[in-house]
Amino acid sequence: MLAARLLGIEALGLFSILYGAFVLAAGITTGFIGDSLMVLDRHNPSIRAGLAAWFVILSLIIGLAGFAMTWIGFKFTIGGAMLYALAAITFVGEDLVRRNHMALLGFYRIIVMDLVVMVATCGVIAAVILAGNASIESFLFAIICGQSCGMFLGWFILPISERLPVSGSIAWKPVASYGFWRAALQGLRPGFLTLTRVIVIGAVSLAAAGSLEAARIYAAPAMLLVAGTCSYLFAHMARGTQSGIADQLRSTDKAVRRLMLATAGCMAIGLLLLPWGGPIVTGMMPSALAVSGWLVYSMAVALSTPYGLLAAVRDRARGVFVVRILDCSVSLALVVGVMLISGDYRWVPWAAALGALAGGYAIRRFVVGALLNQEESALDTVEGSTELGRGTANVPNSLKEHDHS
Repeated sequence: MLAARLLGIEALGLFSILYGAFVLAAGITTGFIGDSLMVLDRHNPSIRAGLAAWFVILSLIIGLAGFAMTWIGFKFTIGGAMLYALAAITFVGEDLVRRNHMALLGFYRIIVMDLVVMVATCGVIAAVILAGNASIESFLFAIICGQSCGMFLGWFILPISERLPVSGSIAWKPVASYGFWRAALQGLRPGFLTLTRVIVIGAVSLAAAGSLEAARIYAAPAMLLVAGTCSYLFAHMARGTQSGIADQLRSTDKAVRRLMLATAGCMAIGLLLLPWGGPIVTGMMPSALAVSGWLVYSMAVALSTPYGLLAAVRDRARGVFVVRILDCSVSLALVVGVMLISGDYRWVPWAAALGALAGGYAIRRFVVGALLNQEESALDTVEGSTELGRGTANVPNSLKEHDHS
């Protein structure tokens, strides 16, 4: 919101790509390390050492990639590129501390962390405004300060058992075998959105990407509701794997229906308040067509994501990845088709929503459906064995012995 008001429409378009890359990096580290931390035994010394080692490696890769992207790709100064690299590392570091609190279902502590991040970030930006030096670099510095404050606070309020020093051999393979597919899966949607922004900039302009980002900012509460709910659902599902898939699927169906109703309510309220709320939130009047498209996209994500999470905690992350890469490909093809046919970038979120809806249906129908069929087959086998046992329970021993002979 502050970037939309202070940087201008074209700078907002550039900042949307830079910030979208943060989200993409956080998606990768969250999937590789954060989800592994939730599902694997993080109190095992080897697993803890593996999580820490992979975090160091991924952080260095993200920092170097961020430096190269901004210095070579966007012609930043070396100082600006270093700021971006450090901002990316602190962003993913704070996100992983949040995931540790999610694993403990300590969401009230996450609220405290986020408040500290927001206050520190906005405090730095306020100082920049007073100095009259608002720029993308100053926003990056504010992100570094805010994320660092939240990360250190979150670390110190973790239970002592979660802050034990790393020791023992490094479990490289167990962490990577689960985390790779989750990282690939978590990175798909942010990667798709980043690529979409690049397409809009290349096909139209930075100003068009900025206008599309302003509409997304206004519609963000609906997506934040979906993302927050899905984070809770994943932590809850990871703890409930001892129950049957049929029971978890019923709970997931119920959660999806409630989430759809909530996002529909956000859509109605958001469109109703758009004439007044749009200028207040973004400093400009966002396109109603683009805003409604982002709200529909939020509903599509609400419909599809919980089923992907359910399949992932049941060790079907690879199958979910295959479906998701197909739905992202469909969405990308639709985005390109819309741009070629209409030339109107405001239809982009509508095209993205169609692919997400198709992916959600496929995961529910085929990936989770296969798990359900597998469980039902196992139950039928057990019941058949039980009935066979009951049928022979009253046979005289002499006949049993005769049959065996």
